[in-house]
Amino acid sequence: MRVDLFLKLMGVTKTRMTAKRLCDSDRVRLGGKGLKPSHELEGGEILDVALPSKDVQLKVLEIPSGKSVAKADRARFFQVESSEELS
Repeated sequence: MRVDLFLKLMGVTKTRMTAKRLCDSDRVRLGGKGLKPSHELEGGEILDVALPSKDVQLKVLEIPSGKSVAKADRARFFQVESSEELS
């Protein structure tokens, strides 16, 4: 699954376009390297996402099979490793 779609489905961003813009501005990183929106995620990867209000580190636990995920099921697919509010 593409990283921009994953971020949208997990509720990290409200839209896929917002996730794409984060990737394009080098604010979504994997192992210190910026990701393109089309990067295909695998389970176990740890993403660093620099949102406007906070920096979040997410661990991808599982890749959803469909194109929608219920809010109640999101915790099955990722966990927040760390979160730091920005002032």
